[in-house]
Amino acid sequence: MSRLLDLLYPRRCPVCGEIIPFAKAVCGCTKQQVCRLPAGACEHCGAPQDRCTCEEPTNRTLRHITAPFVYADLIRAQLLSLKLQGEKQLAKPLGAQMALRFAERFPQAEIDVVTFVPMTRAAQRERGYNQGALLAQQVGQLLLLPVAPLLQKGTETEHQRSLNAQQRLENLRGAFSPAPGAQIQGKTVLLCDDIKTTGSTLWECETTLMAAGAADVFCLCCAVTEYDVGNPLL
Repeated sequence: MSRLLDLLYPRRCPVCGEIIPFAKAVCGCTKQQVCRLPAGACEHCGAPQDRCTCEEPTNRTLRHITAPFVYADLIRAQLLSLKLQGEKQLAKPLGAQMALRFAERFPQAEIDVVTFVPMTRAAQRERGYNQGALLAQQVGQLLLLPVAPLLQKGTETEHQRSLNAQQRLENLRGAFSPAPGAQIQGKTVLLCDDIKTTGSTLWECETTLMAAGAADVFCLCCAVTEYDVGNPLL
C-alpha cells in the first residue's frame, strides 16, 4: 500500500520540492546544501545561542523570532528566485518549513492573526506580488490561522540589501503604519518575512503593531543571515 501511495502521491522534498525516490528517506539537498538553524536559537535575534547578536549595537532585538534556515547555499538561491525571479511556487515548501519551525519553537503561542511585511503599492505593482505575503499565506494555511494585511508602507525606501547595518536602522524609520481597517488592538500577531539580517525591518513593523495595540508580536522568517559577531552582515 505504501508503495502504491508513493506512486500516486509521490513524496516531495519540503525544501526544494523535488520528488523523493521511493528507496530514499530524504532528498540529497537537505543533507548537502541546507544549513538549518537549531530549534533553540536565540528568541530575540534568531541566531544560534553561541553566536547571539543581541548585544550588537546595530542589531535590533525582537520580542520573539524564529526561522528554520540559515541564509546560505540552496536556501539563499531559492529565496532569491522567489523574490526576484517570479518563482512563486517556492513559497509552498519554504512556507511549510516556516510553519513547522514556529510550531516547534513556540508551541504554547496563541496567535490570533498572521501578517507580513508590506511593500509600497508601486513596488508590488512592479514585482507583481509580495513574497512575504506568499509565505504568510502558506504559514496561515498550515497553522489554521487567518492571514490579514495589518500594515502598509507609505513611502519607498532604499533596498536594505544595498545598505550597511547603521544605514538600515535609519532607512525604515517611520516607514510603516497600520493598514486601513486593520484589526490590531489586543491581537497576538505572527509577522512573516523572508529574511532577517539586522532585524531593522521586523523591528519597525513590530514597533508599529505594538503601538497600534497588539498584545504581542512573534516574528517568523524563512532564513536568518549568517552572522559574525562584530560584523552582522557577513
